[in-house]
Amino acid sequence: MWKKVIIGVAALALTALAFLTWYKFHYSMDVAESFEINTPDLKHRVLIATQGSEFKDTVVAGIVDYLKQRHAYIKVIDVAALPQVNEDKWNAVVVIHTWENWKPQADAKAYLERVKDLNKVIVLTTSGNGDYKIEGVNAITSASVMTDIPSHILDIKARLDSILDSDVRK
Repeated sequence: MWKKVIIGVAALALTALAFLTWYKFHYSMDVAESFEINTPDLKHRVLIATQGSEFKDTVVAGIVDYLKQRHAYIKVIDVAALPQVNEDKWNAVVVIHTWENWKPQADAKAYLERVKDLNKVIVLTTSGNGDYKIEGVNAITSASVMTDIPSHILDIKARLDSILDSDVRK
């Protein structure tokens, strides 16, 4: 009798471990490669903090292409580097993160909780169902559907225009 219980518990534990391994492999994000475009002395300075995935990389590429036309200094970093970010150095900050293990990426959440001016921060949050976002943050939400990328880029571009154009009037 005990032998069957032990075998059952062991089988259940192995199944759970296999599921968690699959989940982490399938849904975990890559580290985003950092890079800079243009010189830091330009009028418009935009920081993009992201995680690595095909969806997020494509969104970042669309934002970068647009910001090149606006002659902005662009710096792309992984969200794990957000604790070192001084928001005062940037006209706009774009944070692209995913919901991991039913909670927001820790560095993105901590940054958004400490930032002084959320009006210059644009957030794109991805999750399995596309509905999750950090409470109190006006975020664009998505389920990482590739066909949705053009509309997300348009939304981010409009928000960037609003931030950068209002910054010019100051």
